[in-house]
Amino acid sequence: MDETQESEVKTIKEEITPFSQRDITQLIEKCGFGPFQCWFYTFLFATRLFTVMSAMSLAFITANVPFVCYPPNYDTSAIPAAFTENEYLQLFQPEDDHCSLYNNTLTEIFRSTSTVNLSKIPCSYGRKFLTENFSTVVSEFDLVCGKKWLKSTLQSVYFVGYLIGSIIFGVLSDRFGRKLTFFMSNTFFAVCGISKIFMPSSIAFMIFHCMQASGFMGISISTYALNLEFAPSRYRTPLSFVHMSMYTFTSMLLPAFAYAIPNWHYLELTVCLLPLANCFLWNCLLESPRWLIGRKRFRETKELLEKMMMKNNLDHQEVFNVFWEDITKERKPVKRRWSSEKTYSFIDLFKTVQMATITINICFSWCVISMLYYGVTLNSVDMAGNRYVNFLLMILVEFPSHISAYYLFRFFDHRKPISFFMTFSGLNCIVSNFVAEGSFWFPLAMVILGKFGISAAFASIYLLSAEIFPTVVRGNGLGVASMFARFGSIFAPFILQLSSYVRWLPLSVYGLLSVVAGLLLLCLPETKHRDLPQTFDDLKAWKK
Repeated sequence: MDETQESEVKTIKEEITPFSQRDITQLIEKCGFGPFQCWFYTFLFATRLFTVMSAMSLAFITANVPFVCYPPNYDTSAIPAAFTENEYLQLFQPEDDHCSLYNNTLTEIFRSTSTVNLSKIPCSYGRKFLTENFSTVVSEFDLVCGKKWLKSTLQSVYFVGYLIGSIIFGVLSDRFGRKLTFFMSNTFFAVCGISKIFMPSSIAFMIFHCMQASGFMGISISTYALNLEFAPSRYRTPLSFVHMSMYTFTSMLLPAFAYAIPNWHYLELTVCLLPLANCFLWNCLLESPRWLIGRKRFRETKELLEKMMMKNNLDHQEVFNVFWEDITKERKPVKRRWSSEKTYSFIDLFKTVQMATITINICFSWCVISMLYYGVTLNSVDMAGNRYVNFLLMILVEFPSHISAYYLFRFFDHRKPISFFMTFSGLNCIVSNFVAEGSFWFPLAMVILGKFGISAAFASIYLLSAEIFPTVVRGNGLGVASMFARFGSIFAPFILQLSSYVRWLPLSVYGLLSVVAGLLLLCLPETKHRDLPQTFDDLKAWKK
């Protein structure tokens, strides 16, 4: 390359680099929020309607199903005429131990004045699940008694899928774009969800269950990135909360589906077919202009922004003449290819002290928030009371929590509200240890208040994270943060098992972690009223 060519390349880089860092936000602001954005966000939010129920159905398809044990040498002809089969088998079932049965005759059981005098044997002669009202994978694969641990493993495996999806689709989102990643992950999500229904064993079911979860994580990462990167700065906060509220609204419909379709096969088939509708909505979505700029695909960005401004009836010619005349002229002969573009990975999140500190802080908060959020939600169907009402209450409380978070975000900066909600939830967990045994309403109120705080934090941390990671690694950043959130959800059930040793320990651990994470968030740089950083230099400039 001669000196003239080197000078030309240097000139192009000097012109392009400042533009990519400075002016994309100005152009998006110039596009405003008009008919184009209304149309785009309607389709984007609609994609949530078809995916969330399949993701949250885990709570119902893994719910416990009542069962009775068959006694040795069981013979249906021995059942007295006054009893049904279920009533007869329940006579042999100890009230305090469902995995044992009395090793006595029916006459001995009736004559006994105390159950202490009755002998017990393990439930090893078969079981009958009482699936008249509903069925789940627990009854399908006999996940009780000696295999009860498989139920917890099944729930953990689903969050392992979230972990895998966070890594894979976070990278794909930054490498191939938000739109293409959405299509790939949505298709993968639907196919794996439908396939798992027909798996003959619990192991095969877990594998497809895990893969389905990874697909959902790809959908979440790509759609949220599109939501954020198309929005003018003044609309980022409300659009972020609307995006999260779509998750809540769709989850609210799930109890009705679960009640109307008690058989888990048909329930899962119904909710897993819904994401296929997104294959049609995908054509209505557009690639992120910020991602296109980050990949230095300027001509495509120009066409996209022109379309946005034309749809909004804005005069765009003068603006684009100023910003694009030299760039389009000098880069027109060049054909853009992925191989010639700089690629960023999650390693870049830890290359500087500032970026590493931010990443670790964000990841710790995601881990704690997810630990509390999913622990409360998934456990609601096994709490005392009606499983459908319990789940619905846990979902309904998210609406006021999101509204509260939104207004706090408007009047305060973007760190303090999250810090408050996490501290509130943490203290709530700790105080709940002092509830007197036998009380019902007070513990229920504590659980609902805890869900209120952690839901608000969950909705808010997504926005703060997306605002603080530069565009070139935003997908990777959200992917790594989501990965740590999965660590929290994976280990949450095992932390709960600590109550077998010390009753107050699990909630105290949750509470302490939540308070610490909430206070650490105050150490992050503030993002409110700031343009989204395009590069690491933009983020570094925040310190000046």
